[in-house]
Amino acid sequence: MTEQERPEPLRGEQLAFVGMPIGGIGCGQLYLGGDGRLWLWDIDNRIAPANINDLHYTRPPRPSSPFDHGFAVRVAGGRARWLDARGFPDVAFTGRPPAAEVDYADPRERVRIRLHACSPFVPTEIDESSYPAVVLDWTATNTGPDTVDVEIAGFLTNPVCLTSRHTRPMRLRGEEFAQHGTRGVRFTAAEGTVAGPARPDIVLEDWEKPDYAGWSTTGDAFGTAPVRTLDRPGYQGEAGAFGTRMVDSHASAPGSDAAARDRATGTLRSEPFRIERNFLRFRISGGRFPGTCCLNVLVDGEVVGSATGSFSDQLADRVLFLGPWRGREAVIEIVDAETGPWGHIGVDQIRLTDHAPAQLPLPELPDHGSVALAVVGDRVRICPATSTWATPDEVLSPTPGPATVNGISERSAGVVSAAVTLRPGQQRTIRFVLAWYFPVPDREGLAFLEGSRELLRHYATRFADAQDVAVHVASRPELMERTRTWVRTWYEDSTVPHWLLERVAANTATLSTSTCYRFADGRFYGWEGAYCCAGTCTHVWHYAHALARLFPEVERDTRERVDLGIGFHAATGQVSMRGEADRGPAVDGQAGTILRIYREHQMSADSGWLRRVWPRTRRAVEHLITSDAEPDGVLDGAQPNTQDATWFGRNSWLSGLYVAALRAAEAMAVEVGDDTFARRCAELADSGSRTIVRELFNGEYFVHEVDPAHPGSVNTNRGCFADQLLGQSWAWQLGLPRVLPREQTRTALRSIIRYNFMPRPLEYREQSPIEGGRIFYDADLPALVMCTWPRGGGDEVGKNWSVSYFNESWHGIEYQVAAHLIAEGMVTEGLAVARAVHDRYDPLRRNPYNEIECSDHYARSMASFGTYLSLLGYEHHAPKGHLGFAPKLHPEDFAAAFTTAQAWGRYHQRRTEAERTSTIDIRHGRLHLRTLALDAPTDDPRATLDGEPIEVHAVAEAPRRTRLEFPGGLTITAGQILHIGL
Repeated sequence: MTEQERPEPLRGEQLAFVGMPIGGIGCGQLYLGGDGRLWLWDIDNRIAPANINDLHYTRPPRPSSPFDHGFAVRVAGGRARWLDARGFPDVAFTGRPPAAEVDYADPRERVRIRLHACSPFVPTEIDESSYPAVVLDWTATNTGPDTVDVEIAGFLTNPVCLTSRHTRPMRLRGEEFAQHGTRGVRFTAAEGTVAGPARPDIVLEDWEKPDYAGWSTTGDAFGTAPVRTLDRPGYQGEAGAFGTRMVDSHASAPGSDAAARDRATGTLRSEPFRIERNFLRFRISGGRFPGTCCLNVLVDGEVVGSATGSFSDQLADRVLFLGPWRGREAVIEIVDAETGPWGHIGVDQIRLTDHAPAQLPLPELPDHGSVALAVVGDRVRICPATSTWATPDEVLSPTPGPATVNGISERSAGVVSAAVTLRPGQQRTIRFVLAWYFPVPDREGLAFLEGSRELLRHYATRFADAQDVAVHVASRPELMERTRTWVRTWYEDSTVPHWLLERVAANTATLSTSTCYRFADGRFYGWEGAYCCAGTCTHVWHYAHALARLFPEVERDTRERVDLGIGFHAATGQVSMRGEADRGPAVDGQAGTILRIYREHQMSADSGWLRRVWPRTRRAVEHLITSDAEPDGVLDGAQPNTQDATWFGRNSWLSGLYVAALRAAEAMAVEVGDDTFARRCAELADSGSRTIVRELFNGEYFVHEVDPAHPGSVNTNRGCFADQLLGQSWAWQLGLPRVLPREQTRTALRSIIRYNFMPRPLEYREQSPIEGGRIFYDADLPALVMCTWPRGGGDEVGKNWSVSYFNESWHGIEYQVAAHLIAEGMVTEGLAVARAVHDRYDPLRRNPYNEIECSDHYARSMASFGTYLSLLGYEHHAPKGHLGFAPKLHPEDFAAAFTTAQAWGRYHQRRTEAERTSTIDIRHGRLHLRTLALDAPTDDPRATLDGEPIEVHAVAEAPRRTRLEFPGGLTITAGQILHIGL
């Protein structure tokens, strides 16, 4: 657990769930599968299931693709093979986010093929890390005695307008391009036409009957007849049906509660009918689960059109374009195969029509745009359209077909290939670039954002189409060189345990998923998890340290634009918990935002940003103080928070955060010269720390003092709560004074490990006084449970559905506890907690690159970056020119990557009797340095910059801590090395 230990590549069954996000930040989501195939193509704004809770934890999805694509290879005129598990059964995957390598070695072959895949990722350079593109470098190595030719080809069926092509006539086109040494195929879509005059509608079904005459049923979800709308459960709300009856697989299902009804499954299948109009029009509601909870139209047994609900029980008008199958016989199948939340479907008023509802112009459709597959090489062949690609031979020797085809009844693929000649022992790389351009996000789903009607992806301000993106990325090889340098610095040049490096980086990849967006005006926006819970919400995102440490300008802009701008209540100083999406308060989010403002200041080149935002920051602190009735540094009254409830009564979790925020405000006030306010914050913080210990520490841990005026409110009373020390954990991340005394803090941490870190959490759940809760842990692996009741009180937690959270394990909270343990010197315990999360995402269990809470790729998990920083003993205050390290693991020979406001590089130290040295190697950007804190005493420090001596003085700050001062300061730029001898 504590050793570096490079892991073995994944093989065989370990590849079943692998899906590593590899696109640019805020550009959609695309997975690299374990055998090199791409899946979960959410690059074109097609909304995936939201609010799935623990569904993908308990039932992890396997790779699938909505269209055909792939790569093939032929060596020396031999047999063609797919470059995936079909062609290479022993394929091996090595994930090192943001990059991955897939090895297609075969001892029977004289050429070894390896794929290196990623999108450019350069910390501190957000624009250089936000390309809607993936670079696929295929490296061939000749291991035989003879010179050989190797050809690699990639193909792609047109993925443009993948959804909307089913709702209107459309023409798809693939065309060749060549620009600046890059050649490839660009895929586009254009409006089609409807043949024939408009005719009266044909009603196929209105459901106004007491049975399913004309339909066959299976299962029990649909009952024996269409349900009367008046008989639907009241919690479903108004259906909006045309008439008195409709299909509703929830209302008609057996069961006494919503969960039981959603567990029911079944199908409805119509008698065959002839397609005599261009469109099928209907109304639909329920969950959005393509393929498993949907309405399908089948011709000759093949699905030619499909639709789902949109997580609403109100019926919405939908249309499927069936023009290419006019005159053919078809059937309609209504499917409910989902058993989890929203696992139901509603349908009303099915008719054939030539009168399609008004639709958006093509350029405004979220899935309209372009895709490009390009290659850089000398012996390149391009086939912009082929009608056959079922075998690798057909891909490597494509037969040209029509460049333009019908949108849904005809298919075509573009093929791009390149060949190299390899002498014995020679190695060469063929670079492919896959790029996409879908500039209009789902404006309807983001309608709560300011300016939602004009929203565009950020990349739309930089590029004209996918071809433009592909050519740009292909013509800038330095992007991949910098990315590889970061990967080498993070993994290869580090002594940190590899499992932790991969776990932290896997969560950082959340930035390259559907959780995150960058808009044209520069605004960053993040759901809590993929399409789940709006607003870059303060009470979740304040746990997530990764973005601020890797791309600090993004977090600065979000604090100023959203938290102190769009979501700021100028009259009161309240920060809206979800920007404009929910202007209500969250006390933990308010405190966390103040802490983040101080962090963003520390990650700024100078103090200009803090001075600009200070007036509103001070107002936000003053608003927090209004929740402190006495005031005495402890919160009183209503305390809405991330537990989805409003708590009352004194507790160390929220009041500790308040004290930490006061300490941050004190530090900021001192820096801007607001000394009076600084003294006020310091006095309140001092009082708060004393009061929390005096009134809430029970000798083992900190408890929740219940407010008798709110007896039914959610509380942890005598319970041991995992987040009880969050304020002190935050203080460590920012170098603030202590929030809670060391002795009581360490005692409480030991209690959290003793009572909450369960070796077999499912067994604990069976005995828990709390009922329910989602599943984010396994039966045979440890997990940190949210709250336990070693002194009783589990029956006094209040009356609210959210108390079920106390039985759960939230990974972001597990990571912040791990970070805190390490910071307090309890390294083994901290690593054990973080390793427990890592082990639960073992590839044999589920996708190791998708940590789940309320949805996929949950933002709170980026708290793992704080765990990493604690292990480094990292401290940084760029405006003061300060940097520091005090490694908590193997300090005798420690090395790790680090970032600063404007640079990143590698820190290395040795601490032996014979040698005490520290080295700072800047590999990108520039670092301005005035002071450097290190974990060893010295009376005679020596420093060189690129071998040249520089002046340095030492100031002892603690028995094992020295602050080095560089008179006048120094600037270290990329390629320079600062060496310190102690």
